[in-house]
Amino acid sequence: MNHLSSIGLSLVFVVCGSVASVSAEATMEAMQGAWAMAGTDCGAIFERTGSEVRFKDPGSSLDTGIIVTGRKVVGPSATCTTTSISEKGDHFSVLLNCADAVLSSTVSMSFRMIDSMHFERFDPSFPEFSLSYVKCPF
Repeated sequence: MNHLSSIGLSLVFVVCGSVASVSAEATMEAMQGAWAMAGTDCGAIFERTGSEVRFKDPGSSLDTGIIVTGRKVVGPSATCTTTSISEKGDHFSVLLNCADAVLSSTVSMSFRMIDSMHFERFDPSFPEFSLSYVKCPF
């Protein structure tokens, strides 16, 4: 798996962009902010500087969080831009263009909003395997 594929996987699912429906738009607005994998301490991943939330250790491949701002999904070492969102039943699939300092790649993610503070990321081919994320209180 190349570096951007792993970034795409950690970037989960997310986020804003070319939204096709009102419910997709509302869901994408709810994704704004900092998110950490369930069971991870938000304070260990993120820090606030003024009004900005950022990674404490940019470039760390060990961080399990993302920051969603508008159409951008920022991981610890790459930034993705949402290009398309497709609503499919109870979940959304998102097409992301991702880039780090060297490479760029297009990845697809699927996610399901559980409530305003939780979502899960999964692969539609293996829906029994999912990762849960929690919104950080920044």
